[in-house]
Amino acid sequence: MRLILKHTLKNIWAHKLRTILLMICIAVCSFTAMLCFDMSGSLDKMVKGMFANMAGNTDLLITTKSPIYENFADGAPECDVMYLSGGSCYFDRHLDMDISYVHRKNAEIFAVDEAQAKKMKLIKDSVELGGKKAAISEEFSKEYGYKEGDKIILHGERDIPVEFTVSSIEKKQGLFDTSSRIAVSLDDMKELVIADEPEIKMAFVDVKEDSQIKDAEDFFKKKYPTADVVNYFDNEELNEQIGSITRAFLVLFAICMLLVIFVTVSVSERIIVDKMSVVGTFRSLGISSRMTTLALLFENILYGLFGSVIGVMIYRAVKQPFFDSAFSFSSNGDDIIHPDVPEAKLIVIIGIIIGAVAIECLCPIKEVIKAVKTPIRDIIFDTKDTEYRPSRIATYIGFILLAAAVVTYFFKDNFWCGMICFVFFIAAVGFLFNYIHRFAAKLLEKLFAKLNFPIARLAAVEAGAKKCTVGSSVLCVTAASLAMVLYIFTNSLSALYNHDVFKGDVVAMTGSSKAEYLSYVKDLDGVETSEMIYIEWDTAKLDGKETQIAVFGWKDGGFELFDAFTGVPENVGEGEVVLDRGLMKKYGYKKGDTVSITFLSDGYLPVEKKLKVTGRIENDYYAGSGTSVIITEKLFKDIYGDYPYNLLVKGDDPKALKDTIKDHSADYVNDIYTHDEFVEYMATQRASLNTILILLIVIGVGLTFIGVVSNQLIGLEGRKRECAVMTSVAMPRKKLSKMFLMESFISSFIALVAAVPIGIFMSHIFIGILEQLELFVALEVSVSDCVKYAVLLCAVFTLVSLFPIRALKKMDVVSQLKYE
Repeated sequence: MRLILKHTLKNIWAHKLRTILLMICIAVCSFTAMLCFDMSGSLDKMVKGMFANMAGNTDLLITTKSPIYENFADGAPECDVMYLSGGSCYFDRHLDMDISYVHRKNAEIFAVDEAQAKKMKLIKDSVELGGKKAAISEEFSKEYGYKEGDKIILHGERDIPVEFTVSSIEKKQGLFDTSSRIAVSLDDMKELVIADEPEIKMAFVDVKEDSQIKDAEDFFKKKYPTADVVNYFDNEELNEQIGSITRAFLVLFAICMLLVIFVTVSVSERIIVDKMSVVGTFRSLGISSRMTTLALLFENILYGLFGSVIGVMIYRAVKQPFFDSAFSFSSNGDDIIHPDVPEAKLIVIIGIIIGAVAIECLCPIKEVIKAVKTPIRDIIFDTKDTEYRPSRIATYIGFILLAAAVVTYFFKDNFWCGMICFVFFIAAVGFLFNYIHRFAAKLLEKLFAKLNFPIARLAAVEAGAKKCTVGSSVLCVTAASLAMVLYIFTNSLSALYNHDVFKGDVVAMTGSSKAEYLSYVKDLDGVETSEMIYIEWDTAKLDGKETQIAVFGWKDGGFELFDAFTGVPENVGEGEVVLDRGLMKKYGYKKGDTVSITFLSDGYLPVEKKLKVTGRIENDYYAGSGTSVIITEKLFKDIYGDYPYNLLVKGDDPKALKDTIKDHSADYVNDIYTHDEFVEYMATQRASLNTILILLIVIGVGLTFIGVVSNQLIGLEGRKRECAVMTSVAMPRKKLSKMFLMESFISSFIALVAAVPIGIFMSHIFIGILEQLELFVALEVSVSDCVKYAVLLCAVFTLVSLFPIRALKKMDVVSQLKYE
C-alpha cells in the first residue's frame, strides 16, 4: 500500500497541469451538487428563521373578513392568541425649509395587547405602550428624524390630532418588520377610530403542541372558511416554490455532471495509458489483480476526494453572499429582509464527497479492466492498438437510449420525462456519434483526394480511423451540445431581461394611488404623452381551480409606451380575455373557449366573470410567470378600482420631468426613474445572475477543452512510433504538424456542425423542463449566433492540436525507432 501511495503522489506531482484541470472539473461539479442538494434545506431554514424573526412564537396568522371576538379560538387545540387591530393613519411632519408648514405623511399603525404580544415574542420586553406611548421602527426614526421622547401627532379615522410620545425605537423584527409601522395599545387606538372599540380582524396563534399545528390550521379554516390562514412552518405554496427552485438547480447539476463524466472518462484513459508500464511492473512482480486495480484507481480516488473538498469549501465561502443576493424576502413588497443563511448539513457534504469519489472510480472502470487484462507481453512491447473499432454493446446501448429519449419526448410536459429525455438523448449521441463522424471523415477524404490535397486527405483518413480523434469528436459534440444549450438559454434569458418593456422617458411606480391624483401629469410642460398601466396580482379561480394570476388592464387600441407581450391582439373587447400560454397549457384552454374566472376569490367580495378566450400571450416580458391574464381596462377598474401600478411619461427633458413629478406627487409615487436610470437599476439587479450564466458557458467550454487536450495527448502516445517512421521516411515534422492541425480541425468541424442542430433541439427540451418549474423563458434561437459560437469553439478546439504538436517537436525519433 505504501508503494501504491508513493507512486500515485509522484504521478500526480509529475502531471501538475492535468491535476489542476481535473481538480477544477470535480470542484465545479461538487459546487453545483451542493447548490442542488443543500438548496431545499437551507431555504426552508431561512424561511423559518425569517418567520421566527417576524412572528416570534406564532405558528398561524389568521386574517378574517369580519371582526374577531373573544370566542374566536373556542374548540381549537390549546393555544395562545394575540389579537391585532391594524390600519393606516397620517402624521404631521414639519418641512425642513419652513417649520411653520407641515407635510402630512401616511404610516401603518397597529394596536396590540402589550402583555400578550410580549409573551409571544412579537415585541420586546422593553417596549412600553399605553398612556399615549408609541413604539416606532428604526427605519421610520431614521427617515423622519424621530428620537425617543419626541412627540408625534397622529390623525386616524376621526381626523382629530392625537399626540403620542415615542417610547422606543425598534429594529426590524417581530411586528416591526416593515419600515413605516407604529405600535400603540388597544386602549389608545380607540381615539384613532370612529367606532367605540378598535376593529380586530387579525390574530396571531401560538399552538402549544407543535404536533397539533396542522390540526389547528384545519380547525380555523373550517370555522372561518373566508379567512386567510397562513401556516408559517408548513406552508404548502412556499414548499412548492422551494421545490421548483431546487429542481431548477437539479437541471443545472445534471448538465454539469454530464460534462464532468464525459471529460473524466476521456482523461482517465490518458491516466491509464501513462500507467501501463506500472501495470506491467506490478504484474511481473506477482501483485494480484485486485491490488493492481486499486493502484490504478487510487489516483482517481484522490482527485475525487480533494476536488470535491475544494468544491464544498468554495460553496461554503460564497454561500452567504450568493443567498443574500439571490434569495431575499419582503413582507410588504418594499422592505427587503435577508434572513440568516444556515450552514450546510454535514450529511450533505459527506454524501457529495463520497459521490464525487464514486463517480471518479466508476468513470475509468472500463479502461482499468482492460488494462488489468492486457497481456504482460503487450505491455512490455507497448503494442497499443490505435485503430478505432465501434463497440457492439455500446451501439446497442446507444439505440436503446435513443429509443427511450424518443418515447419520453412525447411526454416531455412531465418534469421527470423531460429530464430523462434530455439525459438519454445526449447519452445516445455520445454512444452513436462515432458512425456519423467516420462517415463524414470518409466524405472529406474523397473530397480532398479529388482536390489533390494529400496532407488534408491523410488527416481525414486519420480523423476517421484513430481512437483519439474519434474520441475527441464524440467528446466535442456532446460537451459542445451541452454548452450550446447553456449559450441559447443565456441568450434567451438576456433577451427576456433586456427587452425594453417601458418605452417612456420617465417610469413611475405608483403603488396604490388613485389615477385622479396623477391626472395632472399629462398637462405638464414638455409632456408629449403619458400612459397608466393597470396591473394586479390576484388569487383567482379559473373554472373553480384556484391559482395565482397577474391581471393586466388593456387600453383600447393598445399601448404606445408599454411593450410587454407578443401574440396579444391590438384590442381586447368587452367579455373577452387573453390568457398566457402557461395557463392555457396547464388548464387545457384554447382560443374560442369560455372560461369562468373568479377574481378576488379569497376576498370579501369575489367577482365572477364568464369571458371568451380570444388570444394567447406567447411571451410575457413583464411578469414572466406564465400566469398573466389580460382583460379590458374598464373591467379591471370595475374589479380592482382605478389604481394604476405604473405611470409612463414621454417628454422632452426626462430629468426635469422626473423631478417635477417627484416634487408634486408626495406619497402618490413610490419610486420614479428616468428611462436610463431604470435600465441601469434593472441591470444591477440581474448582474449576479448574468455572471453565473456566463460562468457556466466558460465552464462548459473549459471542461470540453480539458477533455479534448487529454484525448490528443493520448493519441500521440499511441502514435509515436508511427510518427517516427513517417518522419524518418518521407514526411518532415513541419508537414506532420500540419497534418495534426488539419486532423484536429476536421474532428472539431464535424462535431460542431452536428452540435448546432443537436444543441437547438436539446434547448427546446430544456426550456420545456423549465416551464414545468413555472420558469417561463421565451426560446430565442439565433441560428447565426449559434453558428458564430460554433465557429469560436471550432477555433478553440483546433488550437488543441498545438499540445501534441509541441510534444511531437520534443520527440526523439532515433529512440523511438530503436525501441521499435
